[in-house]
Order: sequence, then C-alpha cells, then structure tokens
Amino acid sequence: MKNKVAKSVLLLAVTLLVTVLSFPRGDAAAQEIVSGNLFQNPGFEGGYYNQDSIPQIAVPNNWRMHWLDGVPFDGTDGTVAYRPETVVWYIEDAPLNERSLFFRDGSYTLKMFKPWSPVLMALSQEVSGLEVGRNYRISAPIFVDIVESYEGGKQAPDRNDSGFVRFSVGPTGSGWLSPGLTYSPLWTAANVNGFYLNNITYSWDFTATAQSMIIFLEMGSRHPYVNSGFFMDGVGLYALGTTSNVPNPGGSSGGSGSSGGAPAQTGPTATPFPTPTPRADGAIIHTVNTGDSFWSIAIQYAPALGLTPEQALPVIRELNNNPAFIAVGQELVIKEPGTTVAAPEATAEAPAEGSATEEGATEESAEAAPTEEVIEVEGTDSEEAAPLVEPTATEAAVSTGTICVAAFDDINGDGTRDDATEGLQADAAITIFRGGSTVTTHITDGASEPYCFENLEPDTYQVQIFPPADYQPTTSPSWAVSVAEGAQVSVAFGTRFDPQETAVADASTSDTTTDTAAETADTGDAAPAEEGGFFSSIGGIVLVVAAILVLLAGVGVVMLRRG
Repeated sequence: MKNKVAKSVLLLAVTLLVTVLSFPRGDAAAQEIVSGNLFQNPGFEGGYYNQDSIPQIAVPNNWRMHWLDGVPFDGTDGTVAYRPETVVWYIEDAPLNERSLFFRDGSYTLKMFKPWSPVLMALSQEVSGLEVGRNYRISAPIFVDIVESYEGGKQAPDRNDSGFVRFSVGPTGSGWLSPGLTYSPLWTAANVNGFYLNNITYSWDFTATAQSMIIFLEMGSRHPYVNSGFFMDGVGLYALGTTSNVPNPGGSSGGSGSSGGAPAQTGPTATPFPTPTPRADGAIIHTVNTGDSFWSIAIQYAPALGLTPEQALPVIRELNNNPAFIAVGQELVIKEPGTTVAAPEATAEAPAEGSATEEGATEESAEAAPTEEVIEVEGTDSEEAAPLVEPTATEAAVSTGTICVAAFDDINGDGTRDDATEGLQADAAITIFRGGSTVTTHITDGASEPYCFENLEPDTYQVQIFPPADYQPTTSPSWAVSVAEGAQVSVAFGTRFDPQETAVADASTSDTTTDTAAETADTGDAAPAEEGGFFSSIGGIVLVVAAILVLLAGVGVVMLRRG
C-alpha cells in the first residue's frame, strides 16, 4: 500500500512539473530584457583611480573620462569650455540632506562639475561579448545640477538649450565625438520636463554592430553658470529580446526589432462632477481627498476652466508651483481670484525633428560640427565630431512605436513588484510628454495594466507618474525614452503609501522630484523598470512552483525506497 502511495505521489509530481514547464508564459514585451547588467562597476562601488595622474579627475574603475579643454564647442558663442572636476563621492562625506538626492546604488556616486565655464564631457566603457544584430538598452539615472543662481535657493537656468545629455556607441577603438559613432537623441530642457535639478532616468536602445563596442555617456552645459554639475549612479546596459537584420544607420534612435503591438485600447473617459462653487473673490480652491490624483482633479475642474482635462492638468500644476505630489488635506488653487484661464495652444503634434522651435531649437539645428581646434583627452578624430543636434527625420514613411506602462503598490519600497503581496496601483496618472508638451495621460485602474500608448511616432518621449495623494514613487518617477520604429518600451512605476514625505514645494526652488526619486531603496544595478516587477513575475512564479514540485518528487522517491 505504501509503495502505491509513493508511486502515485511521484507520478503526480512529475506530471505537474512537465505541465508547469510547458505552460505558456504569455507574450513577453517586445523589448523584454534578457540579460543582467553588462557594464562593469555600474554603481561605482568597485574603486576608482586618478586618470592621467590628474588629482581633480577621479574616475570609477573600468571607466574613462573624456572632456574638452580650452576651446569652444557648438552653442557656446565662442566661450571656451574647460576641463571639469570629477569625484567618486562617498555617501558619508555628503551632507545629510543630499544623500537621498544623489546616491542611487550603494555608497558611492559620480559627481562631475565645472563652475563659471561651459563644459562638455563623457564617461565611457568598452563592452565585449555582444551579439551582432541584437538590440541593447542603455539606462542612466542622471541628476542635472546646473545652477544659474543660489539666491533664494538653487535657481535653474531659464534657457532650454543650456544643458544636455546624450549617448553614443561605436566599435571598440572609436574616439569620442568621432563621425563613426551612432548617437542617441539629444535630451534637453526643451524636450524633458524638469530637466534641471531633478533625477531622471534616460533610456536609449541601439543595435550592436560588433562583438565589442565602446559606449559614451555624454553631458554638458553651453553657458558659464555658477555651477554646471551632473550626478550619475547605477547605470545599466541590458540585452533585449529582439534583433535587427540591418542596423539603423546614422544613429537617430537605435535599431529595434519589430514587435507585435498590444491590442488597441481607448483612453480614459471623463467622470461627471458637481459644478464647483467659486469663492466670493472668484477663486476656486480644491481640498485634496483620499483617492484624489492630479488627473482626477483635472477632470473634475476642466469644465469650470473651459479646458480639456489634458489642458487643465498642467495649468493646475503651474498654479500650485508644480508640486510633484499631493497630500490629503492639502489645498490646491484651481483658479486664482478675479482671473480667467486661457487654454494653452494646441500641441497635438510636436515640431518635426530638425525644425525650429521658439526656444533654442533654431540655434541647435544650425550648429556646425566642432572645428579642428577641439581638444579632448583621448586624442581622437575630433575635427569631424558630430554636432550637438538631433538627427533629422527621413522623408520615407516610418512605422510607429509603443510605450506600455503600469504602476504597482510597492509595499516594501524595494523598487520591484512581489506578486504575492504587492498588487497593481490604481488612481495613478501616467503622462506621456513629447517636446515638453503633453501627448496623453492614462489613469491606472489597478487591474488592466500594463496599458499601452500606441501609434507613437519615432521620437524622444518622457514618461512620468503622478501618484495618488499620500503616495510616493519608489522607482524613478520620470523616464526619458527614445522610441524607435516598431519598438515597444515598457516602464513600470513603484509607489508606496507615505504621507509624511509628501513634497509640495516649488520645483523651481527645491529638488521636488529628486527627493522622492532618490528615496528608492538600493536596487542593485538600477535595472530599467521592466526588469523585475510584473514584467518578469510569471517566470518567477513558474520557477517557485517548479521547485516545490521537485521537492514533492523527491519525497516520492524517498517513500519508494523505504517501501
């Protein structure tokens, strides 16, 4: 009898194990990450050295710095740039109020800065073992610490074209700024909201053209401000589950493989609300209630403002000094006393790439490549360096891309989702921006996510979360992503209930977004949002179940032997 029971247990375990391992996993996101972090020393915890024996240039091991010294570059109007200073900064040496701002991974962060002069610099690493034709993703959390004045707190520059970030890749041995590199879009304050004095994760996909390649993470400031600084920590390089037969030439936005898009989904619909009653002076004030989000408030008051909800959202935020988060009981100004609110100009489509915009784009599009006077650390072919402009769009018809988003209740604050205890987050507003203008917003329902924004033209987009009242993000709250033709990019935001740390200060005079972004618990190498969390949870569940079944099979074997 005992042998029969043991055989039955063993047979059941083996059958269930085969069933589980063959169970369909579902369609993975087209840009699913299929590797660990391929950078060496990505969090700068592995020591540093003084490059070229220069005391002021401390560089993390496995990396190199590049810079211009004593010459101008595109957009500086003849003002020369000078060598920066770099520090691998230990957290115990940082003021307490700055530790949560600049340290994203472990105890060290890289600080790069130069006061009173333009600066152009890059951090590079050579990576081997790449698969030619495979798509890879670079992600880098960067705090742009460019300060025009310290009067009344840090004051960010008024100009959108001052600071910039971009990535580039090329075969091993390629020189920085050389014409053979493939370049990402140029990220500036013109196309990234909160570009200055905030920690934003910049993400770009490219196709490997060689087994070994060099990757440059470039940043700079065109004007001589009191401080032009950048903090970087926890950068990542990941292989994606897609390949491209022909690499995308020219480096406009990297080559990403085609993917089947998610089924078309409709946007959120407006919910009717009672007509708000203005005060005697004509002002309209809203007191934040439990469950409120910026989006729900925008929907509620849009009719009173004579705007659409998409137009009302930035208007309300601006009236309240652009708070990133709201708290229950907080009063928000919806309409100022005795004023009328004019609808913003229509921004259904941002200007085409390479076209002139009001602030700075004309200058960028007309910039020439740096002259042969350019001096750089590596001594590469800088006379034909790529100009700091975004690549122009081709005239041929292009396919569109997709960004899929979701939010989850990150109870333990570790930045990844535990399916067993952490569900999807409802009432969070996730907004897509293009060229600084709102494209569309999705309000999470906590059940049907991920939600996919489809039919996006290839371009640079910003994905930002506005959590419900009293919730704080545990992942980077803002991503600047490059969407290529046919690509699908996934971004998952973690949020946690934490009313004590709600930030409501003016973003222009305090580090609003960064205070909460940097509160993220140590997440190793700061993998992009889709690595871990709900995008890979099914695989984890399958492995756990399989392990249990293996144990059950072992019990059956033991029972057979004893029988």
